[in-house]
Amino acid sequence: MSLIPALTPTLGLIDSGVPPGTPLARFHSPAGGDAEDRLGHGRAILATLGHYLPPRLEIALYKLFEERLIADAAALAAAFEWQAEAPPAWLLCSLGLPRADARLRAAVARLQQAGTRIVAASPRFGAPVYPAAWPGVMAVTGDAGLVPGPPRRGRDGRWYACVWAAQEIQEEGGAWQPWQMGPPPAGTLPHLGGASFAAAHALGYWLAESAGDEAVTSPEEGVGRGGQSG
Repeated sequence: MSLIPALTPTLGLIDSGVPPGTPLARFHSPAGGDAEDRLGHGRAILATLGHYLPPRLEIALYKLFEERLIADAAALAAAFEWQAEAPPAWLLCSLGLPRADARLRAAVARLQQAGTRIVAASPRFGAPVYPAAWPGVMAVTGDAGLVPGPPRRGRDGRWYACVWAAQEIQEEGGAWQPWQMGPPPAGTLPHLGGASFAAAHALGYWLAESAGDEAVTSPEEGVGRGGQSG
């Protein structure tokens, strides 16, 4: 299933879907399904972005995850190629490959040439993952000692941000979850904390910051001015 491309969506999202009724500028499901998220990950990503700005984004959604939160190189490359057909201003990728893939690298380069700012999750420890490890990609990892706010730039060149997902607001004026510090408590669902949500926190902050700044022109100019080295 696919919608007619829009001109420059604000956000390209590669995930498990969105809440019912979410307006989309573009949508594609390689399995032919609808856009509804039945795994919970995409909903939590959007709730986390919504902590920083109103959830009124022009979203181009590629529904990569249908039954499980895993994908191979070919599936991820196809998602990036679809996004490159109508390059968004920003693209959030909450997963990574353990090995570089030529097809994915070509799609990343195509998006970068079009001016898309790619924000990708990077595990805190272990070997590099792709696309986060490639030059020009804004790699974000989680720091359990951080609460929502501006991401910090680390000495390793990566950005560090809060690891926790936000809960969806159930009613007008509803409270967000208390932001927790330290390791996840026993029983916490794995997909409600981690690098993918750190990437969403960083992107949410940058989106809110750049929304009122016409001068932002590149990932290294303007975004992250509130960040710190560390």
